[in-house]
Amino acid sequence: MTLYRPVLAACALALALFAVPAAGSAAALDDITAANKAGKTVFLIVTDAAAKNLAAARTTAATASQRTPNSTVLELNRSDPAQAAAVRGYRVAGAPVPIVMVIAPNGVAAGASLVKKGAVERLLRLVPTPAKAEYLKVLTLKQTALVIFSHAKMPKQSPLFQEVSKVVEQSKGKVQPVLVDVTKQAEAPFLREWKIDARAAQPTIIVMNPKGQTLGRLSGAPTAAQLISTAKKKPCCGDPTCKGCN
Repeated sequence: MTLYRPVLAACALALALFAVPAAGSAAALDDITAANKAGKTVFLIVTDAAAKNLAAARTTAATASQRTPNSTVLELNRSDPAQAAAVRGYRVAGAPVPIVMVIAPNGVAAGASLVKKGAVERLLRLVPTPAKAEYLKVLTLKQTALVIFSHAKMPKQSPLFQEVSKVVEQSKGKVQPVLVDVTKQAEAPFLREWKIDARAAQPTIIVMNPKGQTLGRLSGAPTAAQLISTAKKKPCCGDPTCKGCN
């Protein structure tokens, strides 16, 4: 794999729900797949036969969808045997219901919220940018992520990509890059989340393990050896902006 230019690729409950379900013929999975193919974010209401407050869940999901461009609302009734594949895939067999999940256009579950005060705002914060959705997908595949914040005019971008290509090859795909163009306005929330300065003169690389824990934070064009060494470190914390991740 050779990279020559950028390619854009909230709580314990949210982390547990990072998943991409296996293919299935059940209606819920079909509907989610169709929405994702259309580039839509899905607000998925998970319910069952005993769930209460379903009307509030529907109102919450509908309000969040109205405030999210190119999104839709779907429901998953886990009491329906036909939905077993979706229940397994999204790991909601034991979840309190009703909840509303956020499914990114690439199919990854970005998190979920109970139907309580402030639920709409929580859901809106969970909607990932395109690059963050790719990052979350890397985690679901149990791979280490090299999250690269850069843009085409950064002078060290090309040598960095050459080194990253070596890392991907040497790791046999266990380490994957996620490239974030800091000039894209759509990625602004992702930059704020990790305290990235879009005006920086050189790339920033944050190395995250499959559990979403920070292994290191580098800048410029580190060598493949440096990147691999960082990827083998023990996590210093769960916050990609934490001090000491150098």
